[in-house]
Amino acid sequence: MIYNFLPYIFGLTSFLCGLYLFLRSFGLWKPRHKTEEQRVRYVNPLEKYRTFWKVCSVILILNGSYDLIMRNPDRYRIGNAESKAEWALEDRAILIKNCMRDAGPTATNYPQIASEYCACSIDRIMTTMTKDQYVKSLSKPQEDQMKELLPIFQSCLDKLKQRIDSEDKQTK
Repeated sequence: MIYNFLPYIFGLTSFLCGLYLFLRSFGLWKPRHKTEEQRVRYVNPLEKYRTFWKVCSVILILNGSYDLIMRNPDRYRIGNAESKAEWALEDRAILIKNCMRDAGPTATNYPQIASEYCACSIDRIMTTMTKDQYVKSLSKPQEDQMKELLPIFQSCLDKLKQRIDSEDKQTK
């Protein structure tokens, strides 16, 4: 993904810009000027902003070095992609186990169907909500929880009902 290259891109850009400002503001690099007008355009901003450029150059060099050494691609993510990634496999296993427990007689009578329903429901919840949103939803009253969560896994519930009905018809 592009995020993995952003620390290199921003780090190298920041480092090189900082190095350019450093060399220019400390007078270590002096370009050759063909005309007097070019020399004036070079010297005037240099004299006016020399201290500011010195400080900025050091900051840019340090920032670029940090990006190149630490290489943290999450630093450049925008939005809630990071918070959606906070779900772990252990969370999924725990939620499926709790779902099976809460399914009660359905889980006892139709263990395979209930297991598939729980996996479907939990996967939908995990892709739709962040962990924090889900925990916040669980703190609400049961009725409000159902209003919020039911639309997310309604299709899984419909499949559960269809499979149970077809299973019952086959046994009769």
